Amino acid sequence: MSCQKAALELNTGSQPGPKSPERTEDVTAFEDYGTGLLENQLSVCDFVKIQKAFEVLRLWDIQHQLSIQRIACSFPESQDFRCLFHFDEAHGRLFISFNNRLALLAMKSDASKRVKSHEKAVTCVLYNSILKQVISSDTGSTVSFWMIDTGQKIKQFTGCHGNAEISTMALDANATRLLTGSTDGTVKIWDFNGYCHHTLNVGQDGAVGISQILILKKTILVTGWERAITVFRPQNFNQFFIQPEEWKGGIQHHHDILCAAFLPPQTVVTGSYDGEIVLWNSSTESAHHVLHPDYQRLLKSKLDTKPQKLLSAGRSHSTHPVADQSTMGVRNFEIDTEGKNAVMRLCFLKVRKNTAVTGGANLVSCGGSGYVRFWDIYKKQLLAEFLAHSGAGTIIMSTDKMNRYLTTGDLDGWLKIWNIEEYCLNSSKNKITKAPTLIRSFQPHDDRISSLEMCELGGQLLIISSSADCSICVTGVCNAPVWIFGQAKHWHIENYLFLPKRDTNLVESDIQKEISLFSKEESCLDPTEHSLLNKKNKDDSTYNVRPSEDINLGIKYKERSTYMKETQKPYYGEVIKKSFSAFRSLSIGVLEELPEVNKPAFLLDPEKYFRKEPEEEHPQIPEAPSLFETLKAVFDEKNLFPKEILDHERKAKQLCQEKSCEVKKNK
Repeated sequence: MSCQKAALELNTGSQPGPKSPERTEDVTAFEDYGTGLLENQLSVCDFVKIQKAFEVLRLWDIQHQLSIQRIACSFPESQDFRCLFHFDEAHGRLFISFNNRLALLAMKSDASKRVKSHEKAVTCVLYNSILKQVISSDTGSTVSFWMIDTGQKIKQFTGCHGNAEISTMALDANATRLLTGSTDGTVKIWDFNGYCHHTLNVGQDGAVGISQILILKKTILVTGWERAITVFRPQNFNQFFIQPEEWKGGIQHHHDILCAAFLPPQTVVTGSYDGEIVLWNSSTESAHHVLHPDYQRLLKSKLDTKPQKLLSAGRSHSTHPVADQSTMGVRNFEIDTEGKNAVMRLCFLKVRKNTAVTGGANLVSCGGSGYVRFWDIYKKQLLAEFLAHSGAGTIIMSTDKMNRYLTTGDLDGWLKIWNIEEYCLNSSKNKITKAPTLIRSFQPHDDRISSLEMCELGGQLLIISSSADCSICVTGVCNAPVWIFGQAKHWHIENYLFLPKRDTNLVESDIQKEISLFSKEESCLDPTEHSLLNKKNKDDSTYNVRPSEDINLGIKYKERSTYMKETQKPYYGEVIKKSFSAFRSLSIGVLEELPEVNKPAFLLDPEKYFRKEPEEEHPQIPEAPSLFETLKAVFDEKNLFPKEILDHERKAKQLCQEKSCEVKKNK
């Protein structure tokens, strides 16, 4: 249709090429049809006009035959090229290929009124628990530092990697060094004064896509762009430019490694684009097992990189990988080239220390197709998987230090908070597909969520998220406001968050009573706190969640409010024996009358203690004598200056007088 639109203004009367004077009867109907086509009626000049109309790129409205947008693209200089288009209507993305080039055009909503934390898309966010600061990076190679309790920006480093994008960051164990990974193929080690101590040559002087930096006790692992692990050993950091060393385990993945995680004392896991999770020993740097949603395989040695016998993971039946592999089904090995099972994040549940004995999940993975999976790495078993974000593509996640909550984020800017405290605590023959309890679902961003961090401030749990919409947000687990770093008015976060501290002294019977009354998720908020939050949310310094936010607290607010009113009525009679509050064991009764107290002596006789003492008569001070009376002798300069000086002055005066007399005589 766009070609026809352009042809309306062309010279349609011109005929292409020389005409043959002779036409035989052998002309077929197909040739007659061909001469009637529009493109066969155009001359060379007409094609030149069409070419000019389609130089940089145009989007057309087919119905109205109008050009609605002109887009500047990097077209090949050659006239011979092949152009393919693919429009992802669900996400508003247009993919354009020109021979060996690929362009991506994304439709974004008008964000002119939205608060921006960075000038460009934010790529990573960290939390420094020692300094209580949030550290963020963007595609423009800028690193910013923020105070989490007020949202104030305290400093900013620009041009950390020139103009290259900072794709990921990490803090060392002491939180005194910041590592930044960039698309220029380097990882730089900074102090918080902006001084670069070392540059790690990750890409061997080439551009690579670094997705994660994992800092261990004796090594630094870098992943993201190839099937191998790039390793650096800090004990060899004796120069500014550091070259990578050999990873002893070799290559065990069939696709690029995207993420990694560490479980003390010596377990490292790496996840790749095809969905495989490889288990390593960090001391020997050797791999020993591979996990996948559809299978699992045993690795014999580092030299054998070919796929071994695949053990069915049983997506529809039980899985018990044991030494006897003859009882397990064998599946054909197929590499996932579409990234449906891509592992974007890996997270160990370090609080679950007894899973080797009791069973249960101690590893969580997420990524392609919006799925979250729970693994038992000791039994090499997939215990559970559930769809966290439907139709949202790849997702990322983060968990708190106590492994009570799991936060997931997708490409559309949605966040979901799940309660996983009691999820997959025991092994099961059948894989669990039911999702854990959803605490909160909301959309704090307008674009892809690039990074998530869960932290604790003053006993309160916070979620920090960064996005490609140039913003960084912070909020609480339950129904709390959403603040944006960079907003005009600073906040005081302790005035808005109301999260209860856990009572570790609860008796088992009391716990069950509380569970029967209202779910654990609902216990995050009581009605008085709820009303207080709503009142404070009206403050201009907060950015509330959109009306599309979904809250699931396991019980209706009206029912719980009624219960809280009944249990919180004042009582003036006999002692209350049963109570579900924090002071359930406190006896409340009529106060006893205080015994009569004798008044102290200073109250009975105040004049004795506070009366004024009579003023004493002070002797008069005699006046000082005048200067005239105390002057003993007249000032004499002879006693003040030495004799030599006085003689010299006298002779000088005499000589002057003699000369003046001679002058008068001469006149």
